[in-house]
Amino acid sequence: MDNQLEIIIKDKIREKGKITFAEFMDTALYYPELGYYQKENPFGEQGSFYTAVNASSSFGRSIASGFVQVFESTGIEQNICEMGAGSGYLAKDILDYYKQEFPEIYSNLSYLIIEKSEYLIQRQGELLKEHADAGKVVWTDFEKFADFNGIFFSNELVDAFPVHRIINIDGEYKELYVINHNNELQFYPDKISTPEIEEYMQQAGVKLNNKQIGDINIDALNWIKTLGSKISKGFVITIDYGFEAEQLYSDFRVDGTVTCYFKHKQNNDFFERIGYQDITAFVDFSGLEIYGKEYGLETLSFVPQWLFLIQCGILNEMEKAETDLQRTAIKSLIVPEGGFGTNFHVLVQTKNVKVPKDFVFNKSSFETFDTLSRNF
Repeated sequence: MDNQLEIIIKDKIREKGKITFAEFMDTALYYPELGYYQKENPFGEQGSFYTAVNASSSFGRSIASGFVQVFESTGIEQNICEMGAGSGYLAKDILDYYKQEFPEIYSNLSYLIIEKSEYLIQRQGELLKEHADAGKVVWTDFEKFADFNGIFFSNELVDAFPVHRIINIDGEYKELYVINHNNELQFYPDKISTPEIEEYMQQAGVKLNNKQIGDINIDALNWIKTLGSKISKGFVITIDYGFEAEQLYSDFRVDGTVTCYFKHKQNNDFFERIGYQDITAFVDFSGLEIYGKEYGLETLSFVPQWLFLIQCGILNEMEKAETDLQRTAIKSLIVPEGGFGTNFHVLVQTKNVKVPKDFVFNKSSFETFDTLSRNF
């Protein structure tokens, strides 16, 4: 049976001669009704990959606990906006936590979800019906989102933004386009498609060795700029796998970071199973910091995810765990080597907020490691 999305992509190439990898990736993931995120549930056992949310509800409960400290210490409005809510389980864990543990916050809380997949919106609506019926959850789109006061956060969102693939060929930077050669999709190097790519590489000091590939996420840069203009006061918290530019574009990353997941197995068959497998790339957090600052977002902290979760209070969840299985699941979120702790980081940015010295996300590493040593 022919792959309809592959046919659509080949038609695009026939019209244009070639397309950027970013356009290919965007089509493969988000094309209406046929893109990977538009037609099936990619999360958990039935999908292509697990997230920290699948590992333990303590992930969401801990984040919710950290947010309580943010509300109490800064006085920002008790509004939360999650962009790219995926399966909806993270939102459910957060809302359940407030309803059970902090009913006063729950009564005042507004939980806004920005999601562009109609399929996922439907799934989220079914899962969050109790909270939606109580008037706690509202769905919107990014274009309508504006003048926000509160906590805006995302979990594994930016890694799914389409990237441009850049390669150094004998000292000259080229972009890797997708062409159709003998009815097979393949890469083809040519001139860089937009000056935004070279502008960012210069700003972040990105340099690639000969034959090295780097993945530049222009969509992420535009997203953080737009987001900065939409936040009036509050926090932007980005949770994802990736690094700052210096480490992300290190010499050893010869082939870049784009990869695919199909039924929990990683592969680099970019042009196979189009629309049926996830395509993702490590996040360049330096871009979010540099361009965020231009639009009023000041970097407060950039830490490994496991450290962020400890600051939020995940060790309290471990103390409450009733079984060894639950404790093991929580450990998988905070053990630095292995589990979800290795490549995941959290960027915390603020806008028009006065942060106290003892702020939850400003705890010293000494305090955190002391707390950790008393539990392991």
